[in-house]
Amino acid sequence: MRSKIKNKRIIFGWLRKAEDDLSFAKRTLEETDFYDHVCYLSQQAVEKYLKAIIIIQKGGITKKEKTHNLIYLSKICEKSINLKDFRESLRVLSEAYISARYPSNGYSKAYKEDAEKCYKSVEELIDFIKSKIDLSIYYQ
Repeated sequence: MRSKIKNKRIIFGWLRKAEDDLSFAKRTLEETDFYDHVCYLSQQAVEKYLKAIIIIQKGGITKKEKTHNLIYLSKICEKSINLKDFRESLRVLSEAYISARYPSNGYSKAYKEDAEKCYKSVEELIDFIKSKIDLSIYYQ
């Protein structure tokens, strides 16, 4: 008999949405020049992975954790995984998220190099997370 995993469906939802964001970012990067969207989706994929880890750790997400700040979220995840080596990537992704969504100082657009950097960072970060935390139990 299988043991029941707490919040399995919710965690699966966060992980599945993150994977969808990552897949869409990859296709967008390969097939279009919507580089802002690649940056945005890359940030979103990481954010959803981190929030899944928080739910695994704590059973849920508090109002304060409903943020897009990846460095803040990564610090909460430190009980499960050390992401200090990824701080610069997390900072860049957080900034890319904001500039991709909001014209704070006028209109700006991400370039292909920006999108490739964001996507590569996400692949490395998620691969690292998967190597340290067995998430496969949430997909069963």
